[in-house]
Amino acid sequence: MFKLPVCPHCNTVYSYKEVKKNTKKKEICCYHCKKSFKNSRKGVAILAIIVILLTALINVFLLNIMTDNFITIIPISVISIAAVIIGMLLIPCFISYKK
Repeated sequence: MFKLPVCPHCNTVYSYKEVKKNTKKKEICCYHCKKSFKNSRKGVAILAIIVILLTALINVFLLNIMTDNFITIIPISVISIAAVIIGMLLIPCFISYKK
């Protein structure tokens, strides 16, 4: 899962930048062998579940440690925003290409 996708026909490895550019396309043409294949985003759902669960666990842990409710909002907000940003950066690593 945690790797950049390869062409299912010729096993050409795509760079992070190319995968990010092709995330919205449903059908992609390989730049090496010129054959077309489909973009599978099933791994993105798994990534979303992982990010949501880890963020929830960290936030619950922070809620149990910190006693003052007003000060607790800031770290929880920062961790939630950071988790979303990290999840968005990892999307190309969870995309796969299918014939």
